[in-house]
Amino acid sequence: MLREIIIPREREYILKIPGEYINKTIEILVLPIDSESLSEPLNKDVDIIKKTSGILKNRSIDPVVWQRDMRSEWEGRS
Repeated sequence: MLREIIIPREREYILKIPGEYINKTIEILVLPIDSESLSEPLNKDVDIIKKTSGILKNRSIDPVVWQRDMRSEWEGRS
């Protein structure tokens, strides 16, 4: 699925169709949306990446030790 929200500046817009959709029947919709009516972010993954990227850059973390600690923390839970 492809979803793109834009603010058009002209009447014409070039839409790139993903390769896996070529030679298939697809639906293209153009709908106005009210930004106030959007109750949750459009892309939660992008939002969480923006909020958390770089927060550990100044810490020295050994990934093996971290993984071992996480596993031991969850052992014995049922």
